Amino acid sequence: MKHFVCVCLGVALLAACRKDDVVVCDPAVAPATFADLRAAAPAIQTFAFDLNKAQSFRTKGGATLAFNANVYLLPNRQLATGQAQLRVREIYSVPDMVLANLPTTAASSRQMLISGGEFDIQVWQGSTRLRMYPGWSSGGAGRQVLTLTSPVPPAGLDTTPMMLWNQPTAAPNVAGTISDSSAWQLQTDSTGRATPVTITTTSQSTASYYNASLPLDSLSRWNIDQLWHAYSANGAGQIGVVVPFTSTTTGTRVYFRPVGYNGLARSYASSAAPTSWSSYLPYGADVIAIVLQERDGLLYFGTQRLTTAAGVVVTPTLEALSAAEIVQRIRQL
Repeated sequence: MKHFVCVCLGVALLAACRKDDVVVCDPAVAPATFADLRAAAPAIQTFAFDLNKAQSFRTKGGATLAFNANVYLLPNRQLATGQAQLRVREIYSVPDMVLANLPTTAASSRQMLISGGEFDIQVWQGSTRLRMYPGWSSGGAGRQVLTLTSPVPPAGLDTTPMMLWNQPTAAPNVAGTISDSSAWQLQTDSTGRATPVTITTTSQSTASYYNASLPLDSLSRWNIDQLWHAYSANGAGQIGVVVPFTSTTTGTRVYFRPVGYNGLARSYASSAAPTSWSSYLPYGADVIAIVLQERDGLLYFGTQRLTTAAGVVVTPTLEALSAAEIVQRIRQL
């Protein structure tokens, strides 16, 4: 008799969990963090190679990286020998910039850059980071560099020459993981001249490629960029975003995505009010404000499209979503 009662109770409970009762029977949103978004970003690609041989590698995104034999040094500046591993992450699209937290903001002016590709390139031997120091070569002459050839994005660029930018705050990581971005600095030579990036078109097709020479020393993160010139004749100023903030907020990221252009502006929080964020943008531009926030163990996401103007402040509506749902929406930006 007791068994019969338990069976009936179980059936009754199952019947109570209908689709209409999802709020009662299922959690509204699964817990998630920024790490879940980063897992959806392009993965780090690895290539094993012999240090005593010249190398050329082609990435999944269509880029080619090449360097000479015997050009990498140990931390004690002795020549590295044996096997090593090249690690590369390549970012070509705005959604991937958001997922990897790699916006294209200039370090000094905080202007937004339009990107032809972001690259993190490191060489490791076990847990030891190897470096190619500028001006050093195994023969004692010449400047050793890593050459990068990468595909030109199909749209969103003007005829202004692209330049090479790096991230001076990128620090070595023994685990080989790649940390979040801060801002980009124009790469210059000893005379202070910027490093231009040339473009070639293959004879077999109409595809175009950027060509850059990277001095792979302690700096590992590179960006092929130009300043956003589309609205350069207009005025510019801070465009504001208001976000919620509570004692359970563990992280906030705010960006502006320029519609039709391959760039992502990072917003910075006010030191006086963690709810107030802003980016320096030209006026009259069509952009999308993007907000990501960790709060109460959940991820919140919201966007708002606007035309920039002096004094504009927007408040995107945030919604608690699963990591998978947020990734899907980011892919649609």
